[in-house]
Formats: sequence, structure tokens, C-alpha cells
Amino acid sequence: MDTQRTEEGPLAFVSCPGCGAKNRVPAARAGSPTARCGRCRAPLFGEKRGATEAGAETVYTLRCPGCGAKNRIPAAKMQATLRCGRCAAPLPAAELGIAHAVPVGDADFERRVLKAPLPVLLFAWAPWCPSCRAAEPQIERLAARLRGRLRVAKVNVEANPQTASRLGVLSVPFLFVFDRGELRESIPGVPPEDELDARLAGHLA
Repeated sequence: MDTQRTEEGPLAFVSCPGCGAKNRVPAARAGSPTARCGRCRAPLFGEKRGATEAGAETVYTLRCPGCGAKNRIPAAKMQATLRCGRCAAPLPAAELGIAHAVPVGDADFERRVLKAPLPVLLFAWAPWCPSCRAAEPQIERLAARLRGRLRVAKVNVEANPQTASRLGVLSVPFLFVFDRGELRESIPGVPPEDELDARLAGHLA
């Protein structure tokens, strides 16, 4: 974290732990759990664990695949065996560490998308589509940046006609946002990174 003094007072330059964007934060608010990224609205300093020397750390939200309850998972416990606070079912904490687009198809669409423990951005593509190939690096970067807050998945509509029909895909590339088994937003094409980040900000866990 760098600092700079201005007429308004010292400013801290903080990189967002979610999307990597640089944010100017008044030095007096450095460490505040209410400070959020101007691009993706993620907490810049995580959420407080309590008044300890350990300070603050990022807290993720993971939905229970059994009862649907939202569970808050500190980053330090991402690899631990965790259970839902409501129904005690095991939580798929490993989901928080996935940093790439997950392939889905007709056989596992419901499990990987509709019953996912995180909101899902689904990238519909086809192997013959040059725009899809051009967008793929952006989709993979997004999966890495929003790891733990959004599952990024991709479906080859040519190889999975049932899913393509279910989604009503008439052209590719196409993006779909799902949460709790419901389609929340449809996005034709793949917008530029800043625009896509802004559109996804309200869907992040």
C-alpha cells in the first residue's frame, strides 16, 4: 500500500484483492472494513475478525448446497473441512480456490450451474467462433480475479445442444449470470473488462 499527500490530506493507494484495480483511499480510512473497490465493490481491507493483532482478513460467502443458507468463510479457513451453520451439511470450501473457467455440459449443467454454491457467470462459446477464441483469455482472467466470489463456467454449445436449447442460445459468444438456480442477467457478446466488471459487481458473493 503506497501513500501520497494531497491538499485533501494523505491518500493510500490500495490494490483490490478481488479485481486488482488501484483505489485511492484517504489514509484515515486505511484498514476500514467499509472501504470498497470503485470497480467491483469488493472490500479493500476484508472484514474484521475482531480486535486482535491479526487485524483483518477477507471473508467469503459460500452458499450451502443442501439448504441454501449463506455461510461466511474467512480466507484462512478456505482449505479446512467446513459445515453449514444452519444444517451442518459439508460445505464445498474448495470452490473458493477455483481460479479458472470450469467446463460444463448437458450432463452436469444443473449441478455445476443451477446448484452452484456461488453465483455463476456462464460463457457460451463454439469452437468455430473467432470472437469466442478472442474472448477466452478475458474470461480466464476474470475467473482468476473473482476467485471465491463468482464461479466462471463455460459451455461449448455445439457439443451440448440440450444446454444451448435450454438457454435459447442463437449466437455466440454469450454470457449468462445465474444465482440460486435462477437466470439473473443475459449479456450478448463479451463486453470490455471494465464494463463487464461493473455489470457483475451486483452479483458477486
